[in-house]
Amino acid sequence: MKKSSTVTTIVFLAFALGAVIEASKLPFGRMSAPQPGFFPIVLSALLAIISVLVLVEVVKGREEASVAREQMSWKRIGLALGALFAYAFLFEVLGYLVTTFLFVTFLLRVVDRKGWGMAIAVAFSASFVSYVLFGLLLHTPLPAGLLPI
Repeated sequence: MKKSSTVTTIVFLAFALGAVIEASKLPFGRMSAPQPGFFPIVLSALLAIISVLVLVEVVKGREEASVAREQMSWKRIGLALGALFAYAFLFEVLGYLVTTFLFVTFLLRVVDRKGWGMAIAVAFSASFVSYVLFGLLLHTPLPAGLLPI
């Protein structure tokens, strides 16, 4: 398994470096006025950094601790995919805040098996902070649904 993880990590690193090279041909801009190359360069640079960090872990022999910490079951994958489809269908009906709260709660409680307190606290925080960021600060139109916001 160590060989396959090493090869996969090197492939991701090569992909990230290629993306950085190609994206550097586009105008970068600056933080306050990003140009078309801004996000591709930033994202591919992050992918390269993460690939290097994973490669170091694999080479050191910590692959078992980092990669195979917990086996993902097909049931949990199916539950997560079902939750995504339900989120997509209920998004307009229930609204952004309610649907996001229910989605994150379901993922944490059912799929990740966290306690109710943590699931509700994280779900509330995630839906509230993302609403403030996207709905209020960035003025992204989000469906209100059940809540008159």
